Amino acid sequence: MKLNRRLLEKTQNTNTTAIFEGISVKGNVNGSHNLFLDGEFEGVIDLTALLLVGKTGKLKGEVKAQYVIIEGDVEGKVTAKEKVELRDTAKYRGEIFAPAVMISDNAFFDGSVRMQKNERDLLPISPGKKIAMPEEKSLDEFIELERSNNPGKES
Repeated sequence: MKLNRRLLEKTQNTNTTAIFEGISVKGNVNGSHNLFLDGEFEGVIDLTALLLVGKTGKLKGEVKAQYVIIEGDVEGKVTAKEKVELRDTAKYRGEIFAPAVMISDNAFFDGSVRMQKNERDLLPISPGKKIAMPEEKSLDEFIELERSNNPGKES
């Protein structure tokens, strides 16, 4: 494998730790720096920064990070405080928990997404439980109901 000096310099200049192609790691990673994964990782990653899984990166396990970008192959649970992005070359299997999620049209996704703003939003809905829908109302009835619930606000 040829060393990509430009990529190496970029990771050094941006407080980014890199696991390059050809490297395989098992275990736990905790930290406050960005992590670029283009090799293989199995275990738990817990960051207060960005995780970028590159095109040749393979990750199996659990991830907690500020922001997650996936271009490679990931299997497991990903939780982000800001956003998860699955780009064109991404292959993802598992659960995603984040306030914002972007899945490219060309990405492979097999799993579930739960978009939440905070921990309270993670409460699961019981399977088989029906959600009560409001009764049907005409547009005029709906507007009148909105006005009575929001006095002083013009529609």
